[in-house]
Amino acid sequence: MFIGDEISIEPAELVAGGAALARVDGFPVFATNVYPGDAAVVRIVEVKKGFARGELVRLVRASPLRRVLPCPIAEECGGCDWTSLRLDAQLTAKRRILSESLRRIGKFDVDSLPQIALHPSPLNYRIRSRLHREGDAVGFFAMRSNRVVPLVEECEVVGVETARAFGNGGQAIVPVRNDDGRGQAGLPVLQSSEVWEVGGALIRDEEALSIRVGEFVYHLSTEAFFQVNRHLLGTMLRLVSEHAARVRSPRVAIDLYGGVGFFTLPLAKRFERVLSVEGSLVSHRYARLNAPANVEPVHAAVESWVRRMPPADLVFLDPPRAGARREVIDAAGEKARERVVYLSCDPVTFSRDAGRLTAAGWRLATLDLLDLFPNTHHVETLASFERAS
Repeated sequence: MFIGDEISIEPAELVAGGAALARVDGFPVFATNVYPGDAAVVRIVEVKKGFARGELVRLVRASPLRRVLPCPIAEECGGCDWTSLRLDAQLTAKRRILSESLRRIGKFDVDSLPQIALHPSPLNYRIRSRLHREGDAVGFFAMRSNRVVPLVEECEVVGVETARAFGNGGQAIVPVRNDDGRGQAGLPVLQSSEVWEVGGALIRDEEALSIRVGEFVYHLSTEAFFQVNRHLLGTMLRLVSEHAARVRSPRVAIDLYGGVGFFTLPLAKRFERVLSVEGSLVSHRYARLNAPANVEPVHAAVESWVRRMPPADLVFLDPPRAGARREVIDAAGEKARERVVYLSCDPVTFSRDAGRLTAAGWRLATLDLLDLFPNTHHVETLASFERAS
């Protein structure tokens, strides 16, 4: 098999990373824009010792899992990679990817895993979207390219107002807010700009804003990290609050990678004291602004701070896509008295870390799959661990 070869495949499953897996004479081929049930011709673009990668050339037979494309640029825009796949099939694939990652990487017995609870999301979910400008085109990069694909108003990923403002050749102007909340004509989008859509208003880079989720109000800057899916914010807070309520002695909780305090605030409603640890100075400043009296925001790199981490009744982790470093997992497993709660945005690194926690004497108790990124392969998992008896 060589680069440039065109081969026929019929993939059997979707795997972590979003590609479909097919085997040609036993040799694994990972292909994009192809789904289980498809018969397709793909062009080989990469060959390694143990696998090859291909890109779709043409469909010979379309899978029944496909849907009519809702977006005219779906097959080239990099804003999402599973748009052609039915929404129910996306959830089924994500659940399989999670359980298969736990089996293969975490060495879990799939039959003994807790039931995976699915939390689907409505579309047009993005609070924030990183858009790019190339000439008069404003949109996302094309797949595997820095070419900008102009956004269309039919986009199912960005917020409705964002799609209206930039879709189908809309003007590259971002309405922004003054500090007093009044709208005004904004600045042109430069080469790359993070556009936030909150309460129907579009907000440009470096603006301060407030977001209410249920009873909680979060003050932050567009420079700070915040969960992206507007529809599932309340669901995430509810689930974490339920885990907190299961702690018998709610004295101390630790929120690692605490950001601006999104999960710190519901933890503070349950625990006498909460330590919220965040390495970003911008996020830490807003965490201090958002924190109630029983919260101690700590500005430190989590990986170094855990060396002096005190015991806690619950430890909550929301690490980046690379997962938590071994020393963080070891500290959480050692210092948590009753419960570890882990929010992950990558099933592979989550499975690695979950395996380390179980090896340290913890039991995987619950699994929630939050579909924070519909139309993409990304899998968000909220898991809780209890001391093994």
